[in-house]
This record gives sequence, structure tokens and C-alpha cells, in this order.
Amino acid sequence: MAKKKSEAKEEAPAEPEEEEDLKRQTYKTLKVNFWRTRLHAEELGVYQTLKYQSKTRYFSKSFDIEGVVEVDGEKKYIIAYNKDEWNEEPDEKKRLVLRIFTIMEEGMGVEKGGNFKGGFELSMTHSLIQSAEVKEPAPVLFIQLPRTKYLTKVVKSFRLAGTRWNFPLLPEKDEDQLQVVTAKGKIGLGVDYDVFIGKKKVAKLDGQKVQKEWEIEIYDENYANDKTFVRYLILFGCICNFMKSMDKVISKFYKQMKDTGTTDYKPHRFEMDLFKNPRFARK
Repeated sequence: MAKKKSEAKEEAPAEPEEEEDLKRQTYKTLKVNFWRTRLHAEELGVYQTLKYQSKTRYFSKSFDIEGVVEVDGEKKYIIAYNKDEWNEEPDEKKRLVLRIFTIMEEGMGVEKGGNFKGGFELSMTHSLIQSAEVKEPAPVLFIQLPRTKYLTKVVKSFRLAGTRWNFPLLPEKDEDQLQVVTAKGKIGLGVDYDVFIGKKKVAKLDGQKVQKEWEIEIYDENYANDKTFVRYLILFGCICNFMKSMDKVISKFYKQMKDTGTTDYKPHRFEMDLFKNPRFARK
């Protein structure tokens, strides 16, 4: 519907960066949508959760289905994480693990989908080390994708205005080169990021914290067709939902460390696995 002239006059002029985005061709659009109420989860029911558990060992018994991911307008994945463990446990025992799975569908008596497509885990210990480095609460998370032997570390740091997150694109083939992706936070009320590789802006993430929804546009055709890069951006969109709560928990233990360099936090045994020496000869 066309807008009335009076409505058009009231609109603020677009920022230069926004005008540039309008000129860019969008090759892929992603939407990360966390549900705001438990009504969706109740509609899914326990049976639906059990179906995912029976399909793959990556769907933990502690997981709740809490949202969906759309790719170019089509619902492709469900979002599941250990909601009670993260929200209800005392800070000393909190653990955050999130994973995405293809949506399960029934057709001709056969169930399809339910496959693990990637996830991340917050490392409190790595986060406290990073916080000591940058002098601010700084979460560190590890991304895992199926059929990959490497874990990708996502690190928060700071700049003069706003925050910055970095993660690598590790070489998958002999001819691949190592690249670093940088998400630069925008100043404002939302959780918005411009995504760069070097000086080239390859994507943009617009967040609506109230709606718990993040929309991502990819401006480079090659990266839009790169399944690894696309899943990284989906998972980064999921990370955005937890940024405030992660900072709050990490800040508590980081403050303990300022004077003594010591914290009461005791790493979970699963987290200690992230520190294991891959070259250690195990019997």
C-alpha cells in the first residue's frame, strides 16, 4: 500500500549506511525467531520433543524447542537449548548449549528431518580469561557443525564505540584460505551488527529484542551459497538472544577476579573438554 504524503514527510531521512544497504543486492535472507511465550512449546508437546531425541543424540534430554529459523522465507530449522539449565540453575552451575535441527515432517508414512545442523556452547572459563584481557565481560563461545573436526571460537571484544565479535572461517579444502569474520555492533537500542570480511561488508543483522527476532541479509553471492558461512550467521543470530544474560553472569565472576585474579567459578567437566590437549598421548 502506498503511503500518504503526510506520513512520508514524518519519516527521518535514511542514514548513509542504510542508503548503501538499499543499493546492495541481497542474495539470502535469514530470520532467527525465538518464541516469546511458552504457548508454542505447549503446542509442540512432549511427543514432538521425544521425536527429535530419538532421531539424534545431539538433541539432549535437557533441551526445549524455543524457536525457528527461516531461510528465504521458508521455515527450515528449529532452535533448541537447555533453557531450564541456563535460566533456573544458580550462576555457579549455569551452562548454555544451543543447537539447530532440520524441521521434522511426515509424508507417505515416513518422517524426514530432525538432523543436527550446528550449535554453540558458552565457555565460562574462556570468557573469564577474555574478560581479564579486555577489562569487560566478554563471552567466548564455541561453534560445532556436523561432520567437521574443528570447533570455531566466537569471541567478543570492544572498540571505541560499541562491541565487536570475531570468528574464523577455517580452511576446509587445501585451496581454501583462512579468513576472519568481524561483526561490528551499531549504536542504538537494538542488537544490530554489520558483518565484514576485511573491509568488505558481506552481511547485516537487524535485531528486535522485544520480538526476540533477528533478520540477516547476505550481500555477497559466494558467501550466500557457502553453507558453513550461512550456518555461522544463523548461530550468531541465536547468540544475540543471550548477549545480555551472558554478560550478567560473566560479570559476577569477573568482578571477583579484578583484585585477586581468582574466582569461585568451577568449570563444568564438559567445559574442561574444551581445554584438552589434542596432542596428548591417551592410553
